[in-house]
Amino acid sequence: MAGLNRTDPSDIHAVVVGLESYPRDPGMSLRGAARNALRFARWLREGGVPKENITVLLSALDQDEAVTAAAGEADVLWRRADTAEDIRKVFVHELPAASGGLLYVYWGGHGALGTDNGGRLLFTPEACPDDLRCLRVEELREFLTRHDLSGFTQQVLFFDACAAFVEHYQLRLAPVPVPFPRHPRREVEQYLLYAAREGQEAEQDGAAGTGVFSRLLLDWLEKHASCLHPDLTRLEEHVRAGFEEGYTDTGPLQTPTVYHRRALDGGEFSTAFARTDPLAVLEVRATLRKALGGDDDTCLLYASRVGGACGHPPVTTGDPAHWFAGALLTRPRMMATFVEALVGDGLAQPARALHALGLAHGAPGLLSVREHAELRDLLTRWPALSPATVNTLTQAAAPGVDVHTSANGALTTAQLMEHLATLEEYPGRLSRTGKGFTVPAVVAFTQYLAVHTGPAPVPYALRRHLDRWGERVAGRLFVEPAELDSVREQAAEWDEAFTAADASSRVVVQVHPQGERDTYVCVVWVDAGTGTLDRFQDPENGVPLGSTRAMRLVQRAAQSLTDEDGTAPVVEIVLDHEDILDVSVHAWDGAGGVGTPLLFGVEQRITLRCAPMVAVHREQSRRASLKRRWARRTRGNDVVYLDESHIGDDPRATRAYGALTTDGDAARAVVRSGRRAGELLVRAALAVGYPVVLWDSEDSRALDHTHFAPLEPEGDLSGLPERVRYYWAETHRDPPRHPIRPALLLEDHDRDLPPVPSLTRSPAPEEEASC
Repeated sequence: MAGLNRTDPSDIHAVVVGLESYPRDPGMSLRGAARNALRFARWLREGGVPKENITVLLSALDQDEAVTAAAGEADVLWRRADTAEDIRKVFVHELPAASGGLLYVYWGGHGALGTDNGGRLLFTPEACPDDLRCLRVEELREFLTRHDLSGFTQQVLFFDACAAFVEHYQLRLAPVPVPFPRHPRREVEQYLLYAAREGQEAEQDGAAGTGVFSRLLLDWLEKHASCLHPDLTRLEEHVRAGFEEGYTDTGPLQTPTVYHRRALDGGEFSTAFARTDPLAVLEVRATLRKALGGDDDTCLLYASRVGGACGHPPVTTGDPAHWFAGALLTRPRMMATFVEALVGDGLAQPARALHALGLAHGAPGLLSVREHAELRDLLTRWPALSPATVNTLTQAAAPGVDVHTSANGALTTAQLMEHLATLEEYPGRLSRTGKGFTVPAVVAFTQYLAVHTGPAPVPYALRRHLDRWGERVAGRLFVEPAELDSVREQAAEWDEAFTAADASSRVVVQVHPQGERDTYVCVVWVDAGTGTLDRFQDPENGVPLGSTRAMRLVQRAAQSLTDEDGTAPVVEIVLDHEDILDVSVHAWDGAGGVGTPLLFGVEQRITLRCAPMVAVHREQSRRASLKRRWARRTRGNDVVYLDESHIGDDPRATRAYGALTTDGDAARAVVRSGRRAGELLVRAALAVGYPVVLWDSEDSRALDHTHFAPLEPEGDLSGLPERVRYYWAETHRDPPRHPIRPALLLEDHDRDLPPVPSLTRSPAPEEEASC
């Protein structure tokens, strides 16, 4: 962020948080956090920001009357923050209703650095050692780039909180992060200034009752930024200098850290760090001198060569080794580029040592400038990838790494490169043998991509180029060959299994109920696993039938695709959205006496799909939501439960639409209501674009929260149709013990539908004949 735009104070908004009281553990009290928050809010008010544009959230140690008096002096309003939800709802529910050009966020309170790449954590007021509630900074930061925020294209965030490793607190239980909904992202510039770098505590001035970082920050803002548009570079320098005066012989007490970030906007992803730990600089400088024989000229030569490649020419005055060491730890891709140069010059041993130091101290950018450019060139020639494909590849290549993309439509090369830049933040660690490093996430992703046989053919030569690129980078990163071979074997096995699963056979049945009772026109299509739908050849296909004959028609189609081992295809029933609750195709019963087919759901895995809506704009919006939500379908805990409370007296089901749209990533909706409310709720989920909807087709009562437990709606999605089929079989065997009559809507947007004019209007004979 080169500088802040000149924004009228009325277009500035702020969320200001000061947490000094943690009632469940008084020992966590942090005197001064509330006062600093009010001081920050006063700076905004004195600059002309309207009172209603500033949200002040406090968990104060003082009585409410005293806090209200202090807030009055600052000319701001405040509210109590007793729980994580009190804070979360401001960002999730209130901020989207505001609009402006510039957003400030100030946070004062306790924090930590999570394990397993959990990132920075901010403790919320109800936190205690036995229930350490917190927010993830990275989730909050990403949430503020959501596509539906109005304006706020520039955001400045200040965090006065510790970043010590969570193990430092010797907790009995792990922290409990409160999630933020995931949304498509947009172009946003963000400047984040943290009180301390990773692993450090934030210093508190007990005598003055304030965090040292906040004091330095607020002193400078009040003196030099009354216009509310601070020179961020000068601000950073001032805060950093204030801490450098406190350095001891054993290193800095605290090192403020700056990040500049941009959201998914097609541009480069850049991260800049404030001056790193001086001890780390000294460590790298000593390794440099040893590697280069203490020769300043050689050091300056490398600094010029590497700095020029990275766009950071060296400072020619002073100690070149000291400048070079600091640049290697702070400039994007400089350490990787230098290690690459050393390896090319045959200096593998010092290259390995510097690579390890770069990982230990968080040098930004795992790939060198050349490696990054080569990868971009390869991916420019790659067929376009959907967000669902990229997320699936990422989850397979780097299990446990919570990195995903939520772009609309196929990813551009720039968006894909930004996704990979985020994966670079998950480097390899020492291998099991200790002789090398494991495969980093970004390299593993490319190896999975190189073997993935997606819908668009990729030339063998291009795959081979990507494969060789990964091999070269892995070698430069000192990855053991056996580790890379293992990842490649896993990638090949995964792709074979993924392709086989994706190519499963299916029967697609278009059902159009006629005016007569229990009469339907069924048009049956079959897909043998090739992805191509062919009309099933049968004299009863496409003519009016009763449910028994219709069921037999579908069973004949299913039998034509049943494997030798008895594996039957999935049956997808396509219904118009107006008919989806009224046609109980999942329960068609051959009621013609002995010898008629069993209950349909016993023998087949039945799922319902919705035919395209007549209103084109509604269908386009629904399909876009289906694609986005389908990409997040494996997140089992993202389930929206709807019941009678989401209806009330509102025939438009406004509350239901609110619940369904609040979480932009939820892919599953479960309707716990009777028949009347269920009709509204199912259709609401359908209109919003939920790919998975589960409801009870017959129960007229309001259902309790355990009603669908036997079906495990939060469990593995791929097995849900089979769980429904099995439950129907148990219902047929022992109805009293199996009260659910489950209906499952499952819309995989990647599985094509046949032409569906017959579902939106009665077809003309020539149309029917041409289907």
